Order: sequence, then structure tokens, then C-alpha cells
Amino acid sequence: MEGTIDIAQKHLAAGEEVWLVTAAPEDMAVLIAKRLGFTGALGSKAETKDGKYTGAMQGLLLHGKEKAVAVRELAQQKNLNLDDCYSYSDSHNDLPLLEAVGNPSVINPDAKLRIWATREKWPIHDFRRARKINRFLGPAISRLASIAALITPRRRSR
Repeated sequence: MEGTIDIAQKHLAAGEEVWLVTAAPEDMAVLIAKRLGFTGALGSKAETKDGKYTGAMQGLLLHGKEKAVAVRELAQQKNLNLDDCYSYSDSHNDLPLLEAVGNPSVINPDAKLRIWATREKWPIHDFRRARKINRFLGPAISRLASIAALITPRRRSR
């Protein structure tokens, strides 16, 4: 079954980095990324004091344009050219992230994102038919597309 994780695994098999970028707490995002074998994760940062969450945020929620800001910072740290990178999302809220890279794609897009992607001639992956099957596999896999924006640089030809 081809799906979001399959796309990520293809990038990994090609020796490319895959990052989960989500508004969810970064601790959770890192855990998910590790379990899936991804390179890393970026997420919203929650404040802790004495090893306990306070409920306060450290910085802004990693949502909308903030995802694009975070990915640009990551690219600068890792010396990546975003023109060579890919991103995937299902939400029009991630348009700044999708537009920050040279190879945007959409997965199970909401209506606004489908219209935008069609106009821009971005690849559209729709695995919704597979959702019935995913009910048997568990909600974590079927919902991954709704929280993930995966960023990976293209391998450079030598």
C-alpha cells in the first residue's frame, strides 16, 4: 500500500533526510520521527520546569508561516538548498511551507489546498481510498498525513 510513510521511506532509501514538521509538541514529534526511522523532527516547544510541563509555549506555535521559518532555519543549519528539497502537506495552512521548497506536493489535500496545487501543477497524492484499510491498521498511521510535512533534500548528482 502506497501512502505517506511509503513516500518517506523512498526518500530515506535514496539516502535523503526526512524531517517531520508539525505544530504538535516537539517531544512527541521527535518520538514519532524516531519510531518511523526519520532523520528528525521540528515541533512546537512546550516549557518545562523541574521536569514537568508548565502549559506555556516557548516561542510561537509551529503552524502556518512558522513552519516555513523553522524549515529555513534548519536548511541554513544543515547547509541545504531549499530549491532541492521536497515538502508534503494536507492543509492549506501549510502553503508557506510548501512554497518554501522547490518540490512541493500535497497528500489528501483539503479543498483549498487541492485548488492551489492544481493551479500550481503540484503533484497531488490522494490515499483516501486507503483510509478504509487504515482503520484496520490503526489511527496513528492513517492520521500521519494530517500532521506531517516531510522535508528532504534531493540527492545531488556527482
